[in-house]
Amino acid sequence: MKRLFTLVIALTAAAFGMWADSQTELNRQLKAYNSQMAAHQYLPAARSAAAAAAICADAKNYDGAFRLLANNDKTLAERHISPDSLPAVFYTTERARFLIYRNLSNNSDAGRSLAKMAGYAKKAGNKELTSDMLFNEAQYYYAINQTAKGDLCIARLIKQYDQANDYKAADKAYQDLIERAVSANDARLVEHTYENYMRWSDSIEAITAHTELGKVKQEYAESQETIAEKDHTIKARTGWVVTFITLFVIALAALGVGAMFYWRVVAKNRRMKKSVDTANAESAAKSAILHNMSSQMEPTLEQLDQTDPAVRNLRGYVRRVGELSDVESAGQLDEEALEEVNLQTFCDAIADKIRPMLNPRVVLHLDGCKGYARIDAPEVDKILTHLLGNAAKHTAEGGKITLAYRKRGAKSHQFIVTDTSPGIPENERENLFKPFATPTDLSKGARLGLPICALRAEKINGSLTLDPSVTTGASFILTLHS
Repeated sequence: MKRLFTLVIALTAAAFGMWADSQTELNRQLKAYNSQMAAHQYLPAARSAAAAAAICADAKNYDGAFRLLANNDKTLAERHISPDSLPAVFYTTERARFLIYRNLSNNSDAGRSLAKMAGYAKKAGNKELTSDMLFNEAQYYYAINQTAKGDLCIARLIKQYDQANDYKAADKAYQDLIERAVSANDARLVEHTYENYMRWSDSIEAITAHTELGKVKQEYAESQETIAEKDHTIKARTGWVVTFITLFVIALAALGVGAMFYWRVVAKNRRMKKSVDTANAESAAKSAILHNMSSQMEPTLEQLDQTDPAVRNLRGYVRRVGELSDVESAGQLDEEALEEVNLQTFCDAIADKIRPMLNPRVVLHLDGCKGYARIDAPEVDKILTHLLGNAAKHTAEGGKITLAYRKRGAKSHQFIVTDTSPGIPENERENLFKPFATPTDLSKGARLGLPICALRAEKINGSLTLDPSVTTGASFILTLHS
């Protein structure tokens, strides 16, 4: 008897302790609800109201639970909060009613609450609410022995989780469903749900295994690709190395050939320089000999009969030889010797010297001799005077001689002397500007004038040529570069 009394006291104390804990939690939830409602945090407030109602229901205070939920609805209505504006808030409080009706086995009221929940969940369009709705629908249908509808709801819920690859949520849904069936002492529902759970679990294991196999295959394929890429890279690098070595060998060979060619060119240039130096030395020696010969012959020729044509021709020849040697020994063009000349004045002065030498009715015409040109005026004067003098000598009565000037570039120009003389015989053109190239009949002239003019042109950075395109008469072109 004493032991029974002690047990009753212990159970009473435990119950009182549990009641005290529940009361504390209830007060905490109500305080949170009031604070959240004051801050217009309606969804957290609805969750606090639902939690407080659940505490009351657990304590068998169903009237208190329903009053809490009704007061929440009234407050929302007073604040003009409707299901259209905040469907999730109304879903939360209606779900709390549904669970209380389920605990009371009041299936009719639970069905009406479930219908309202479905409307709120649809308006919210929230996946979380949709999932919760399917789970509660399944519980309801299982409770009223509509197993097929319950299975359909669970199948939709699990499919939703599977599509999102959220297998943990699907597993938890089955576990919660089995736990609820155990709490309700519904052995048939426990067995049925467990069978569905095992089938789903097996299918997920198969899917997971297939997925893992796919991952392994993918990883294997990726590793094969990596190996192939590395192999390709190694081959490419090997190819580059081989190519580099080949190019290096070719470069060495080319360098050797280049070096050989370079030294051959150097040797050739040295030989050419030596040849040029030798030629210059020989030319200088020849010029010195010619000059000495001319100087030594002049006194002797002065003692001869100056009226003798042969003596005059010989003296003229000796003077030409002396002039040739002087031009050959002269240096190249000095830039300071160049001067800007008025072409009209310059050409008129030369023409005036030639006109007294013209045969009757021979016209000396100036063409394009206008503007200014930078030339070595004394040397150009000597060349043009000789060319025009030759033209005057060989152009017959009624003929024409032209002195033309042409600009050929920024620093190039030409003086052209053209006449209507018989011209230069074809067999004499090749050696026309070469001194002493052919035996000379002094009675017909020294034949050194044109070689001297060509040499003068070369000394002033120019050239003297015979225009081969002119077949009637002769045309000499003096080209100058300044």
